[in-house]
Amino acid sequence: MSRPTQLPADRGGFVLAMVVLMLFAISVAGAAGYLVVSTEFSMARYSSQGTEATTVARAGLHRFVAEQLGVVGDSVQYAIGGGVALITSRKLAEIDSLNHLYYIRSEGSVIDPLTAGSPARGVVGTYAYHRKRPLKHYGAMVVAADAGYSDGSGADVNGDDQNSIGDCAGGGAPSIPGIIARFTTGAQNGATLNGSPPGDTWGGGYPAFYDSVALRWDILSDPNFPVDFDGSPPNFGTLPPDSFPVVRKIGGLAGAGSWSGRGVLIVTGMFDPGPSFSWNGIVLAGELDDINQGDVRGMVVGGLNGPNPQTPVYWYDTVRYYSCYVYAANESLSYLELVENTEFEAF
Repeated sequence: MSRPTQLPADRGGFVLAMVVLMLFAISVAGAAGYLVVSTEFSMARYSSQGTEATTVARAGLHRFVAEQLGVVGDSVQYAIGGGVALITSRKLAEIDSLNHLYYIRSEGSVIDPLTAGSPARGVVGTYAYHRKRPLKHYGAMVVAADAGYSDGSGADVNGDDQNSIGDCAGGGAPSIPGIIARFTTGAQNGATLNGSPPGDTWGGGYPAFYDSVALRWDILSDPNFPVDFDGSPPNFGTLPPDSFPVVRKIGGLAGAGSWSGRGVLIVTGMFDPGPSFSWNGIVLAGELDDINQGDVRGMVVGGLNGPNPQTPVYWYDTVRYYSCYVYAANESLSYLELVENTEFEAF
C-alpha cells in the first residue's frame, strides 16, 4: 500500500488561509443579503403603512366634513382603523355674511410596533365652504301639502318680522310670506294671515319642494348623525341664554309641552304639538298635522319626508316670524361643503 503524500508545511498554511477567507466572504455575502432583504422588507412595510396613513387621513377629513354642524372646531382627533387622524381647520376668507372659506388639513398616522417612535404619516388637505345659515327665510310656515290655512278665531300665521333692528343684528328683516304650500293658502273663520305676500305657492311635485328648501334632511333625520340633544329635550335653564341647540325627536311628537324651548327642533315623524308647546327658532318636521294648539316664534317647515299626508294643513294657533330667533337657530344648522376638485395630498 502506498502512503498519502504529505503537503509541505508552507502549502498547508496557504490552504487553511484560503478556507478561512472563503468562509469570511460567504459570511459577508450572507450578511449583506440579509441586510438587503431586511431593508427591502422594511421599505415595503413602511410604504404600505404610509399608504394606510394617507387612507386614514382621507377618511378623517371626510368624517369631519360630514359630521360638521354649527361652529367649525379648530381641531379634532379620530381613531380610524389601525391609525389616528388629526384634523385642523383654518378660516381663509369671508366670501359674504353667509359663506366662509376654510382650509381643512388631516394628518393620519399609523404606528408600527417595531418602530413605535417613528409612525408612518400621510397628510391630506382640501378647501370647504362653511354655509353659515343654510335655511333661507322663505315663509313663517312652509309645508309640502296641497294647501295650508290659518284657521279659527285667534289663529295668526304672520310673516311680518316681530323683531326690530334693536333686538339683534339683522332684526327688522323684510316681511316674508305667512304660509307657503303647493297650490292653495289662505285664512278663514276669523283667522289672520299676514306677510308679503300673506300666502304663496310652490307648484310642482315634492322633489321641487325639497330642492327649494335645500336642507340636508336625510342627514339631519338620521339617528346615527350626532346632534346636540337627541331623544329628549335639555333643561334650557342650565344653558346660556344665547345657546340655540339642535334638538331631535325620532318619530312623532304629539302634545308634549315639555319639548318647549329654543333652537332647532327636528321631528322626524308627525309634528302635532299640545296647548303648552312653544318654540323660539326653527321647527323641521317630517310631517305636519293640523296644529290645534301651540306657539312658534320663528319658522316651521313641514312635510320633509315626502308629500305631507295631512292635506290641507290647518294652523289654529300662532306661528310668527322672529328673524332674531331664526338667525340664531339657523347658525346651529350650518355645515361644511367641499369645494369640488380641491382635495390633495399635502406635506
